[in-house]
Amino acid sequence: DTEKVLLASRFCVAWESIGAAIAGYETALAYAKQRKQFGMPLAAFQLIQYRLSRMLADITDMLCMQLRLSQLLDEGEYSMPRVALAKMHHTERARAILADARDMLGGNGILLDYHVARHLCDIEAIDTYEGTDTVQALIVGRDITGYSAFVPVAPSH
Repeated sequence: DTEKVLLASRFCVAWESIGAAIAGYETALAYAKQRKQFGMPLAAFQLIQYRLSRMLADITDMLCMQLRLSQLLDEGEYSMPRVALAKMHHTERARAILADARDMLGGNGILLDYHVARHLCDIEAIDTYEGTDTVQALIVGRDITGYSAFVPVAPSH
């Protein structure tokens, strides 16, 4: 049925977000280790280490959430609000990670040689299909409050 297809699709999209985030993180880490500035690798600078640490924390968080969602899937206990929460969270964090990675690479961050700009464009598409973060938030919001914000409101005349 349509609901099962949508659940499975959003579940896969959540995984796609994680893959894009990992690609951005790994590229930024490798670049920071090899690129020298002021006679030392970028990886030796505090701000770069902070950003890489935050990226890794976000990726770990996303992986833990997705692992639990996978367990719920195996148990037949996953639901649209849970999947929507994962898609909303993962795409938002992946966008931030990729934007940070692009920034860390400086001008090289927009070159296709490093793939960060490609992943950044991909995550924009991933964020949009199967419902934007706004749509996902409304699905989660309906579940936690019991009220549907999807109810259309007639325009006043």
